[in-house]
Amino acid sequence: MTGSRKAPPGIHVTAHAPCWGDPDFAVADHRWKTGKDLIAICEPVLYVCGGCPFRAACIQQVLPAKNEFDGVCGGRIWLSGVIVHALPGADAAELPPAVIRKACGTPAGSRAHRRAVEQQCPQCEPFYTPGRNPLDAEDDAQQLELPDAA
Repeated sequence: MTGSRKAPPGIHVTAHAPCWGDPDFAVADHRWKTGKDLIAICEPVLYVCGGCPFRAACIQQVLPAKNEFDGVCGGRIWLSGVIVHALPGADAAELPPAVIRKACGTPAGSRAHRRAVEQQCPQCEPFYTPGRNPLDAEDDAQQLELPDAA
């Protein structure tokens, strides 16, 4: 899907979005223990964002990166404010615009955009590499079970 997904002026997104009131979008902490549990809850409802005209406005309203949001927002699954999964049609233009910093045009500037979960500015685009997915850290943290001593 192409085109602007911004809400018309004066419309409060949550009151009109198809996800409004569904607990599988903003998942309560007591419903999951690991990021994989969160994905299992959110992935089946992520399709709802596919045709939603409010995806960019949803991100602007929820501010998932700043609020360390867990759940579905703007066609993406967020874990502690980091995107861990997105719809295939999720467009980077839906993310907040880049803030121009002194470091722009360097790898550090690109990392700053990524940490802020915003678009890359044209100067930083050549330095962009995706960040580490926090779900990968869960795999690293698995502990081995030792056999019981007889």
